[in-house]
Amino acid sequence: MINFFQPMKWTALIFLISYSVFINSEEETLPELGNASSSAISIASEFKLGRLYMAQIRRSVPGYDDPITQDYVEHLIYRLAEYSQLKDRRLEVTLIDQKSVNAFAAPGGVIGINGGLIYQAETEGEFASVLAHEIAHLSQRHFARRLQRQKDRSLANALLILASVAVAAATNPEAILAGQQIINQQSLAYSRGNEQEADRVGFTTMVRAGFDPLSMANMFEILQSLSRLSGSDNLEFLRSHPLTKKRISDSKIRADEVSGINYRNNLDYDLVKNRSKVHFTKQSRQAIAQFKQDLRRSKSKRQRISSLYGLALSYSKGGDDLNALTFSRKALALDKENLLLQTLLVEVHLNAGNNLEAEALSKSLLEVNPANYPLTVFYSKTLTNNQKFDKAEEVIRKLSLTRSTDPQVWYWLAEIQGLAKNIIGLHQSRAEYFFLTGSYDLSIKHLRWALELSGNNFQLSESIYNRIERAHRAKEDLKEFS
Repeated sequence: MINFFQPMKWTALIFLISYSVFINSEEETLPELGNASSSAISIASEFKLGRLYMAQIRRSVPGYDDPITQDYVEHLIYRLAEYSQLKDRRLEVTLIDQKSVNAFAAPGGVIGINGGLIYQAETEGEFASVLAHEIAHLSQRHFARRLQRQKDRSLANALLILASVAVAAATNPEAILAGQQIINQQSLAYSRGNEQEADRVGFTTMVRAGFDPLSMANMFEILQSLSRLSGSDNLEFLRSHPLTKKRISDSKIRADEVSGINYRNNLDYDLVKNRSKVHFTKQSRQAIAQFKQDLRRSKSKRQRISSLYGLALSYSKGGDDLNALTFSRKALALDKENLLLQTLLVEVHLNAGNNLEAEALSKSLLEVNPANYPLTVFYSKTLTNNQKFDKAEEVIRKLSLTRSTDPQVWYWLAEIQGLAKNIIGLHQSRAEYFFLTGSYDLSIKHLRWALELSGNNFQLSESIYNRIERAHRAKEDLKEFS
């Protein structure tokens, strides 16, 4: 498939520096929710700030662009949010293509997750325990409460200074050092008191959502083990979330106080985890050897399905289409109703260049699972490969209505519009992609090109003008806080 534009070179900046400060070891008294902390920064301001911050994160770190993993994580986070104390559930989730273990929450419902967290967490409950912790940071408004404690706007400034630094870093590498100095001065990381509260509130959320109460303690043990192997200084999550003895003991005490059975542990997490293993393994033959060993050692149907899924993906990545199809069909035969296994067959056909089979299968699956995000993406790709550009554009344009803040959707749409010779649409979609990834000047440039082509279409011109004004406002917002 032809790429009409390449994603920008990512510079690992914001994510690396925004959580690099050790948390103050002293206990603190936290302002209560609902008191004057709400005057430090409003929910509306947090939301606005968070979206600006998210755009700069996307601009500065590599995205883990896997629609299947993205869809799974989003559904899990929204499930947890339903059982949380979070009132404003306008969440924005970004997956980051780094093998290191990390996750973070930022104002306005922003949640970032390294692919390495999925790679290392053994169970869905362990993964959920970290997400619940980050949701607790949001629900307890730790950002606003810390502002109230500091009695100034310096922390808000620090976040948006980071965004400005990211803009400068595209042309001036020295800005990275400046950004690190700013963060060292501002002490961005959450305090120990915040962390303890997020553990407590997150634990309640996790248990209410149906996960094993031991999941948090088990995840702490995984982090401890990783820390012993690599050192806490090399484990990003522990730099921003220090793992004290009290946090570990408290998690075990809480788990002991809860009784129950039949905890949630979805097979889909095992499959998504295996996707991360294939993704982060440089040589497909290494992944194949590991999954073959897992298959030999499997003692349950679930373990067998998981191993077969990993084998199919690994063979597909290595270009062995015959084995990829064989193992994907074996996995599907063991659980014919599992949508991820059904989607795997589409994915393998697509990678093998079996575009007619992939189109027919993805279309039939979408009839049963309308608006499914990964299936919609794969269906549009098969249509594109089969040179049905108008239909492919229609499919992704419809997806953009429900995923309007997903830059990857606009990237795909621009590619298809280029192939369909829809030049105005191409410029509009590129502009949206660049806006969502914090490149506001590029966004404005494409909008102006689209405007030149709009002719006497008043409605279209008005829409483009509005988008140009939005990009200018975003630029001004960055300046305001920096």
